[in-house]
Amino acid sequence: MNRALSRSLALAFVLGALSLAGCTAATGEDHPTGGVWGYVASADDAQIEVSGTATADELTVDRVLSPGDAWLVVHLNDDGKPGMRVGLQSIGAGESLGVTIALEGVATGSLIVAVHADKGEAGEFDFSMDDPTGSPDRPYFVDRAELAVVVAFE
Repeated sequence: MNRALSRSLALAFVLGALSLAGCTAATGEDHPTGGVWGYVASADDAQIEVSGTATADELTVDRVLSPGDAWLVVHLNDDGKPGMRVGLQSIGAGESLGVTIALEGVATGSLIVAVHADKGEAGEFDFSMDDPTGSPDRPYFVDRAELAVVVAFE
């Protein structure tokens, strides 16, 4: 009986390894997820609203809804893509109103504010632009788009 169990476990291990052999870390549009490399959330569970503009020192997010503990991450807008990070604020799960984010290094242009999950070490922003898919604090995606808004700068 032990011999048969050992053979069954070995076979299951080999089949599992073979099934994983074709997996890749692709994140482009040809990937089965259509380029979604963050955490998928429904529009009922994840939202962000900003009605005003940012100053050189701060930005206020009117309302944010997150399915779990999260981060509001502010980047300079680099031709529609996140540039240098200029602000960061942790938020709890659920609805948060009137969240002010301190900004550094903002002079001109617009900003991108994104909502990232806090899935790594609690209270520490664990995200690297050099390894976004390997970072635990990846952004939320709603309807196949990153949960983010562009905000004007005063």
